[in-house]
Amino acid sequence: MDKNNKKSNRPKILILLSLSLIIQSLSSVFIKYAGTYETLSKEFIFFYVLAVGALGIFAIMWQLLLELIPLTTAYLRKGILYILILLWSVLLFKEHVTINNIIGSIIIIAGISLHGMDEH
Repeated sequence: MDKNNKKSNRPKILILLSLSLIIQSLSSVFIKYAGTYETLSKEFIFFYVLAVGALGIFAIMWQLLLELIPLTTAYLRKGILYILILLWSVLLFKEHVTINNIIGSIIIIAGISLHGMDEH
């Protein structure tokens, strides 16, 4: 892929990457919900199927992304997953954020930002 084509596709790639990470983080949410129900109950199976479905969609999107961006770029961006799960835990499950959560999130964002500087 030539340099101009890469730049024109960059917003699409970033959207696809962001969407894939949101879908993967939702699989964790569905697993958490499944765990609140009795094993093999209808609700448990429903949320478990949603989690597996989300992971399947993520896997397909991830394979497409790995064809478009360098492996290091893709995997460094997966750090955002931890921040997304932290947000879901606060918003949906009323869990508390600790100072270590905040420091870890800042480190993740700083690392991704530093790597992003190398790409330009």
